[in-house]
Amino acid sequence: MMQIARWTAEVAIMRQRFPSFVVFRTVNGSVGFFGPVRGPRTGRVYTITVKVPARSYPEMEPAVYIHPRIGLEHWQIDEVNHDPNGRLSLFYHLRPWVPTRSSLAYCVLVAIQFLEEFDQ
Repeated sequence: MMQIARWTAEVAIMRQRFPSFVVFRTVNGSVGFFGPVRGPRTGRVYTITVKVPARSYPEMEPAVYIHPRIGLEHWQIDEVNHDPNGRLSLFYHLRPWVPTRSSLAYCVLVAIQFLEEFDQ
């Protein structure tokens, strides 16, 4: 379960590193950030969202979404209906999630690196 000190630190890091990102909390208890990032090659504006249930953080790795989607082979597939569920599979970029060291800001950084690779 997320502690107040951890959330305060996460917000401070995001404000320092990604000031254009907005903090949010959903009605079902998820927390996260979203914000615009310009594709380096196309100049297209993408929205990156990092979201996780507050009750499961930091133990659970956050979900990362980029809209519009690029690099379609890297999106998770819903096992029931075999459709993309919108969540980016970053396991090939991320080193293993380490709850005591990893952060939501790190997920944003990895998503930006993904954009640098696939924005064409």
